Amino acid sequence: MLEENNICVSFVGMDPTDSLRDYVIEKITKKEDLLKDATSINVFLKQETSNKGVKDDFRININVVLPETTVRVEERGFDMYANIDLAMDTLNRRLKRYIDMKDRWAGQKSWRIQEEDDEEDMDLIDDYTHYVPKVSKRKKVDNMSPIEEAEAIERMEMLGYDQFLFKNKETDKISMIYRRRDGTYGLIEPKDEE
Repeated sequence: MLEENNICVSFVGMDPTDSLRDYVIEKITKKEDLLKDATSINVFLKQETSNKGVKDDFRININVVLPETTVRVEERGFDMYANIDLAMDTLNRRLKRYIDMKDRWAGQKSWRIQEEDDEEDMDLIDDYTHYVPKVSKRKKVDNMSPIEEAEAIERMEMLGYDQFLFKNKETDKISMIYRRRDGTYGLIEPKDEE
């Protein structure tokens, strides 16, 4: 049974209100059957102080940690209650997908990707439960000469991509630089082995 004290609601850049906290908890506990495997649920309600008066003043981030993966949802907008509703709809869809794929996450069934020329009943798909991810394009990287992070950003920007895979000159690891929604950049690379 999902309990209120297992849900952590934090306010960032805004005054905490009981009405918003209660609304979030009410929405999450409505679908507690989808959250029975969750080990932690963190909700962050944020007001972007640099955006005051702008369309996307408010943001909600929900992180649900499950045994095999983490489900993360983010919504932005000018009305926090509407953001919460949208985020909960997305969260519920993703949790249903997790439950439907549970035997794959547990390793009991193999993962499957649909190739571009494999059109196996794609017209018959009525919802996400029968969906098989499709790889529309594969690309082999010709040159993985080590480059610096700044050069990777420049190459990504010059190519018009949102992410760029490269070998990091500083760490000698395969890394990925990506553009975040707020216009800044993120870097993903493997952890050092201990």
